[in-house]
Amino acid sequence: MKALRKSLFLAVCLVLISGCASSSRGTQAKSEVLQAKSDSDFNAYLNCMKVAAANYSASTATPHEIADAAQSKCGAAFSEFESSLEKQLTYGMTTNVGYSAGLREARKLAQDLRVKGKEKVVQWVIDNRLQKR
Repeated sequence: MKALRKSLFLAVCLVLISGCASSSRGTQAKSEVLQAKSDSDFNAYLNCMKVAAANYSASTATPHEIADAAQSKCGAAFSEFESSLEKQLTYGMTTNVGYSAGLREARKLAQDLRVKGKEKVVQWVIDNRLQKR
């Protein structure tokens, strides 16, 4: 989970370092609020995935099938995270090019984290099953 948060943090840093965002105090405060929201939404998504995986792990489904089911169950939580990440990474963009770049980066990062979240569920299921042996 720390690696996933680190990926999110690095992507945010890249966008901010690019110079597209304003550095005024008001903008900084709003950026911090948006980052806190996307962090919270990401944690809610991961928690949803973990709970779903725990509920499904007793089944005879493969870990990958369980991860697919967990993603399906947590689709709304993922959409909320993706939306808040888009708002975070496009906030303060003053040009269409900057906005488009921020939006692309947010969507790419969200999808990368979705894949990593699924991989994490597969590992949780395997670990859970091994502990029960």
